Amino acid sequence: MKSGMIRGIVLIAAGIFLVYWAQSHSPKDFGQVVGNAVSGGYTMSEPWYYVCLGLGIVVGVVGVLRTFKSMK
Repeated sequence: MKSGMIRGIVLIAAGIFLVYWAQSHSPKDFGQVVGNAVSGGYTMSEPWYYVCLGLGIVVGVVGVLRTFKSMK
């Protein structure tokens, strides 16, 4: 595998993880907020939720573009 493709795959995985992380710690879902309080988890503030979600999307898109670029 080319190094660009490996970097692209790693960036895609990192982007997916960041989006998952943002969704699993969302400030919107009240049931999850209560569940996190009981289990010792936490909920992100709304600005950090959107920062993490946006960063995950950007990193994932860059990973896809880098992967396609290395395939040519």
